[in-house]
Amino acid sequence: MKIEYKTPALIQQLILWEREFSREVEYLETPMGLFLGIDFNEKDGYFCTPVDSFSFASTGVDGIHFALLTEFGFVKDLEEAPVLRVSPMDSDRVRLIARNLHDFLSLHLFDELALLNEYSSEEDYRESVRKNDAQDLNSEWFDHDRWKREKQKVLNEVRDRFNLTPILNPVQYMQEIRLERSIHLTTVTEDSLGIMAPSSEALERVEFLASIRNLQHNCSSNRGIIERHANELIKMGMTHEAESLLVRLLR
Repeated sequence: MKIEYKTPALIQQLILWEREFSREVEYLETPMGLFLGIDFNEKDGYFCTPVDSFSFASTGVDGIHFALLTEFGFVKDLEEAPVLRVSPMDSDRVRLIARNLHDFLSLHLFDELALLNEYSSEEDYRESVRKNDAQDLNSEWFDHDRWKREKQKVLNEVRDRFNLTPILNPVQYMQEIRLERSIHLTTVTEDSLGIMAPSSEALERVEFLASIRNLQHNCSSNRGIIERHANELIKMGMTHEAESLLVRLLR
């Protein structure tokens, strides 16, 4: 059965708020530091962006974007969908970074470096933050001090308006949600995401969905295999996923 997904209310509220608040932080490209929005009709995307996900934010740099994972329809409400970082230029192109949208936004606002990079420990991350904060990037072209003041103004505003507060130990948080996911996976895949499915799901179907993840991870260009997978997805009622697979791997 096809699920009619809706843009999470939190994203809608943030977009509306940004339109008004952007006047107060004109030095920032966007108040949130992201380009927000979901196009449910969009099929195009990077080869590695999971076909069972919806991109909702991008950094505007190196193709890095963030997506809400539907688990091939297992997740019904995008407010509660796991959040992925998709970084096409990296070897670990797709990584789980937040349990849900609310957690993602808290991490993005208060611990952005933890979202964009992989750290082995909390200490490693804190050292990176210290080095980053110590940088003086002021120049005749860039007023770093003003940029920092306006970023702080955004933090002060969203903290209360959207109930977004720092997550204690962000690196540990990400390690824990990844471990939690690995324990509950029905089957593993090469992109580290694996497949989450109800216990009643047929093993054959689970393995088929896993093979789609592997096709994307390896940037397959085998037209015959890709088209067969797309046709099977259509039979399963996953037309959007099928069309996305064709466009992302065969364009």
